[in-house]
Amino acid sequence: MNSVRDLYLGWAGFAHEANCPQPMWEPQVRRDEGRRGRLLTLDEEHGCKAEGCEHCNVFPRVTIRLVCWGCGAVHTVSGEDVTSNPTTTDVLGYGRDAQELAGLWLWPGSLVLPGTDDEPHDWLVTRTPNRPQLAAEVAGLICRHRTAGGHLRWQANAIADPTGPHGDDQLRWARRQSDFLSVEKAAEWIATQYQPQRVAVTV
Repeated sequence: MNSVRDLYLGWAGFAHEANCPQPMWEPQVRRDEGRRGRLLTLDEEHGCKAEGCEHCNVFPRVTIRLVCWGCGAVHTVSGEDVTSNPTTTDVLGYGRDAQELAGLWLWPGSLVLPGTDDEPHDWLVTRTPNRPQLAAEVAGLICRHRTAGGHLRWQANAIADPTGPHGDDQLRWARRQSDFLSVEKAAEWIATQYQPQRVAVTV
């Protein structure tokens, strides 16, 4: 299961040429065998001296090619022993529409148990309907957890703060509240953290 943070943040698109008349990629994948170094035949021994080296003369190679017929831009991405995991947006989370709650937009993460539990494990929260791409665009984080008694609860995080006491190395929060009974209640709590605080003044 992917972290909702890793589904949305840190990704970059492939650039088209300037003034591309039809910016659309044709994606293709090619699987073949690559050879290490300057090996010319399969009979030559791989010369790696590293202890415990398990390299073979040949290795499975995957190359992904993106071609734009509108502007002529081409990008190729290749790697060794690359795995492919076909799935759907319903399972992955990314690619689904955001859910609007309490004036916020909740972007779904991956399902915990596809086919059994259709509720995402976590949600990124924004204050605009634009899909987040940077940490600075995230207003909150909602995660599910189980109590000691096995009851489902939701934890809400709000107010981004790089030195805050909650979170990880990429998203840290100044405020956190746990044990909400629903995603809706967690979203409502996050929304209140961004509302102006009223201060009583005695005259």
